[in-house]
Amino acid sequence: MLGARRPGVTIALQMLEYRGLVHAKRGEITIVDRVGMIKLTNGAYGEEEQSHFGLASA
Repeated sequence: MLGARRPGVTIALQMLEYRGLVHAKRGEITIVDRVGMIKLTNGAYGEEEQSHFGLASA
């Protein structure tokens, strides 16, 4: 669904786990540190995800 090779996704996910930003297990990824994700991505993560899940403040 992402259009990326599985090894690349696995490496990226491991990097995020190492930094303590997510927790992953088979079939499930949990964001542990949302603020850290936003900081790591220079704001690229956050706003769109909030609107998708109905969390954005209008």
